Amino acid sequence: MEFRIRANRMAAENRALSGKTGAICDEIEMRLLRGRYRFGQEILVNDLVKEFGASRAPVMAALNYLRAEGYLIITPQVGCKVVSPTLSEIEDFVFTFSRVEGAIASMAAKRHYANEIALLDETQQKIRRIAPKKGQQITQPYVDLIADFHRQIHDMCHSQFAGDRATRNWRVLDFFLFNGSFGNIQGGPSLALADQQRAEIVEVIARRDSAAAGRLMEKHMRDKVKWFPVTSKSPAPELPEEHAAEPAERPSATVLTTVGRRRR
Repeated sequence: MEFRIRANRMAAENRALSGKTGAICDEIEMRLLRGRYRFGQEILVNDLVKEFGASRAPVMAALNYLRAEGYLIITPQVGCKVVSPTLSEIEDFVFTFSRVEGAIASMAAKRHYANEIALLDETQQKIRRIAPKKGQQITQPYVDLIADFHRQIHDMCHSQFAGDRATRNWRVLDFFLFNGSFGNIQGGPSLALADQQRAEIVEVIARRDSAAAGRLMEKHMRDKVKWFPVTSKSPAPELPEEHAAEPAERPSATVLTTVGRRRR
């Protein structure tokens, strides 16, 4: 099952590119996020020029932007290809990503308005109502609502810079996960744990416990990546989880067991 990612809206919020170049960039990024372009795959500039009916200049401007974002490698006189990150590089990203999300949740606990908590809780309840049961595959509305949950927390920290950076981090996570078999995730203990963690995050943000909000969000993000598949070869195994609000730790080398390669 292919999942849509709202990359165009995210790109419009975070990118200076416009016109033909911006449209080309949006489309190529969407393909990267959906896993249409796989880790290590060559991207032929001449093919893109023909496909988009554009000159070489806007195509190269779009590719260079995506290179700067970390998706591509461009070698002069050789060509362009999708990055192929190592296990260590993905682990480094996961560690940094969880820390950033934790910091934003901590700020949200301090800075939110009362009406924002009501909206966040409403989103969490919607996620719970449509969450797949054991053995059922995740759905597009489920994916979108989880993205909305995290975007709302980004907004609640009331820092445009922090929110923009967090959105970029979500796109990198999308890129990693959708180069794997994200759509094969089914309901079960891991999704149930994630649901419980989100409910607790809402609770601690509501009572303005910034330390607990940061700690729980960090663990939520680390646990989430543990059971998301990150390779095109096979899904990562579902790991036993222990739910505890513990200090952040750098993920061990066993957190992501296979690498070959996904929000608002």
